[in-house]
Amino acid sequence: MKSKILLAMGLLIAIVIGSTGCYKDVISPGTDPNGPPQFVSFSGDLIPLFSANCTTSGCHDDKPSHAPSLVPAKAYTSLISGGFVNTISPYQSVIYTEMKSGAMPPSGAIKSSEIQRVLDWIRNGAPNN
Repeated sequence: MKSKILLAMGLLIAIVIGSTGCYKDVISPGTDPNGPPQFVSFSGDLIPLFSANCTTSGCHDDKPSHAPSLVPAKAYTSLISGGFVNTISPYQSVIYTEMKSGAMPPSGAIKSSEIQRVLDWIRNGAPNN
C-alpha cells in the first residue's frame, strides 16, 4: 500500500517538475526586426503615420522645406524617386535610419512599432499598396 502511495507521489512530482520546466519563447508578430516582415499597407498604415507626424510640421508637406513631400498624393513617388528607400539594404534606407535615430520627426520620437512598420514595408519591396 505504501509503495503505491510513494509511486503515485513520485509520479505526481515528476509531472509537476516536467510541466514547469518547459520554456516557450513567444515572439509577437512584427516585434522581431530580423524576423519575417509583416504585411504593411502604404496607404492604410504609412500615410496616416506620415500625416500625423510629418506633414503637419511644415517640413514634409505639399511644398516641403525638406524633401520628401509626404502628403498622400506625393508621398510614394517622393520616397521612391528621391532615394529615401533602399529595398536592397532596407536597414540603410534614409527614411528608416532617420526615424530609428530619433532625428525625425523633430517633435519627438515615433513609437518603435511604427518604425518597424516602415522597415517591414521596405523589406516587403516597398509596394504602392
